Amino acid sequence: MSKIKLTRYNPRKDKEDLISLVEDYDYRSIYPIDIKRFEKELDERVKDLKLRNSIILAKEEGELVGAGFFTIWKDYLGNEHCYVHNPVVRKENSFKKGIEEEILKELFKYLKKTMKVDKIGLWAKKRDGNYQSVLMKMGIKKNRDLDYYEHEL
Repeated sequence: MSKIKLTRYNPRKDKEDLISLVEDYDYRSIYPIDIKRFEKELDERVKDLKLRNSIILAKEEGELVGAGFFTIWKDYLGNEHCYVHNPVVRKENSFKKGIEEEILKELFKYLKKTMKVDKIGLWAKKRDGNYQSVLMKMGIKKNRDLDYYEHEL
């Protein structure tokens, strides 16, 4: 069994592979994927060093097999929120290999130490049992009223 290596996004080396990974992710995405909009957002995030370094990549034998992202925004009351997106994975057996869990752990560390975020939110599809299992394994509790998960870092 090969080891998963986590790295930071390098726009010169990883852009093509990351776009290909996102195109293959359509089967699990909560939202429709528009590659042009994704590429534009990726180019915007690269301009800010903190945001560029926050893009976590998982590689197996040099091949990109997963990526992690988050979004921070302020609501109408001025409260800051952080949403951690479902890790983008290509492999069907990513759950068994722990790819999603490793990506989430690394994102959580980055959010806590670098971005100074202490609470995050995550969404999970009702039919995505593997992802829900990852969240439960990590001790992330489901909101009792929604299919929304919150976690204190």
